[in-house]
Amino acid sequence: MNESYKPLDVSQYGKYREFWLRCDEYSSDMSFVVLWAWQDFFGYEMSWEPELIWMRQTKPDLKWLAPVGNWHRADWAEQLRTHAGDEADFIDVPKSLVRIWQEQLGAKIAAVDDRDSYEYLYNVEELATLAGNKHMKRRNRVNKFRREFNAQYKTLTPEMTEEIKNLQRSWTHDENEFMTRMLTAEGEGILRVLDHWREMGLIGGAIELDGRLISYTLAEPVTPELIMIHYEKGLPEFHEVYQVINKDFLFYDARSYKIANREEDMGDPGLRHAKLAYLPCGYVEKCNVHWNANA
Repeated sequence: MNESYKPLDVSQYGKYREFWLRCDEYSSDMSFVVLWAWQDFFGYEMSWEPELIWMRQTKPDLKWLAPVGNWHRADWAEQLRTHAGDEADFIDVPKSLVRIWQEQLGAKIAAVDDRDSYEYLYNVEELATLAGNKHMKRRNRVNKFRREFNAQYKTLTPEMTEEIKNLQRSWTHDENEFMTRMLTAEGEGILRVLDHWREMGLIGGAIELDGRLISYTLAEPVTPELIMIHYEKGLPEFHEVYQVINKDFLFYDARSYKIANREEDMGDPGLRHAKLAYLPCGYVEKCNVHWNANA
């Protein structure tokens, strides 16, 4: 097995992105931003090859992620043996890569559909305007918020970084009375990202009310047509603020994109209901995969 694995360094973002854009499709699990945020919690490591970047999770167990690069130029039997040995588990693998593996490797690849990790894709223009009867409920919530509060949308600037970090700390405290490890780790990861958001080419915005920020969003432009919404947080006392930040960010700062990836629901029923209510136009479908060279 190849042991040339090292933790991520934020200076690698630009080069990593070059490899990522060679993939057939883009999932948030393969975004450098997400890997950077969760690096400490999951112990992510990378190994750089001429055509592929291999990634693995070392905590709490050793698992592999989908490599990034040109999926069609690899000798997958050789690559998998070199990096993962004769047997290994891969998580959150996009189905387009699974199909390539199955075509090359047949029974050596056992794939199980993972609906909880599907990522939701939306038409940006629809969510930016909420026009039509099918978005009436969400449009009414936005209008209710605007009637009750004289709030303004603000495009993210470097001067806002510290206030957004404070808002994130407040959200983690308010939402996290039981201090689950995942929520705590997510909050710490977001702060890591906020320390480097400009270096990673991120954009975002916030809702300001009476001189303080009550909601923010942070997103990654992936291609000229695709934007990935990584984070969206709001203070819990403002019930409709999530609908407002969602709409306003896309309307003012992301309307040039066609598709917004709003990531997965992680199997949470409430989150799934909310994501389905926004009427996705598609999904990034993923599988968990077991590789067995001797099958």
